[in-house]
Amino acid sequence: MPKQAFASVITDWEKILATVAANKDDLQHLDSDRQQLEAEAAAAKVANLRQSTAKAVTQQATRDLEGSLKRGNDLADRLRLSIKGRYGKRSEKLTEFGLKVFRGKRKKSTTETPTPEGGPPQGTSPPPAATKAASQGATSEPHNPS
Repeated sequence: MPKQAFASVITDWEKILATVAANKDDLQHLDSDRQQLEAEAAAAKVANLRQSTAKAVTQQATRDLEGSLKRGNDLADRLRLSIKGRYGKRSEKLTEFGLKVFRGKRKKSTTETPTPEGGPPQGTSPPPAATKAASQGATSEPHNPS
């Protein structure tokens, strides 16, 4: 059975209930089923209402949680900044609060690594032997400026 929208199912049930009720003299033997379908339709409406309410409550709880987390993070950041302001960014006391202590910038190495003697470093190609001027004069005909 393909999935149908709740409203279309209830509408279908109400139509058949109304038609059976209109023809109750001819369909007395279906009265028990009609009453059961009426009860199921009412139960389905109540369950659908509970489901919608639960969905709304869940969405509101999600919004409340996100708001609390944002406000809490803002307050925690404010506390961290105030702690750093009180003790200074270089104080070892910051480690008690789980904050990093500024210990200065690391110095870059000022000595360059020397290249090994005997040629360029591995992975590099030697410079080309032919230059632009040499490649122009390497034709088979002599150059005659006229």
